[in-house]
Amino acid sequence: MESSDFRPVVRLRCAAQNYAWGKLGSNSQVAQLAASGASDLTVNESQPYSELWMGTHPKGPSQVIAEHLSSEVSLAAWVETFQERVLGAKIQEQFKGQLPFLFKVLSIRKAQ
Repeated sequence: MESSDFRPVVRLRCAAQNYAWGKLGSNSQVAQLAASGASDLTVNESQPYSELWMGTHPKGPSQVIAEHLSSEVSLAAWVETFQERVLGAKIQEQFKGQLPFLFKVLSIRKAQ
């Protein structure tokens, strides 16, 4: 990636987690959001969709989807390439160029 590839707002393909307590199928906001970011995702109506992860966690890393790029790029690579623009100098220094949070959307069907 080059400096000219930077955009301040990008579309993400986010990972959905399927814990038993999540809402089932398309009744889950998590499933709806995951499908909106991934045209190849087919929502399984009998499967729970409990958490949508937006971040760089190794068990569910987000992908940057940008029409001007030839292929998807991991959010971790995007942040690493554009650290100061994405994180700012203070956060870049404090967290050594890593995204310091994992944003989650929850869709809860039952308490455990």
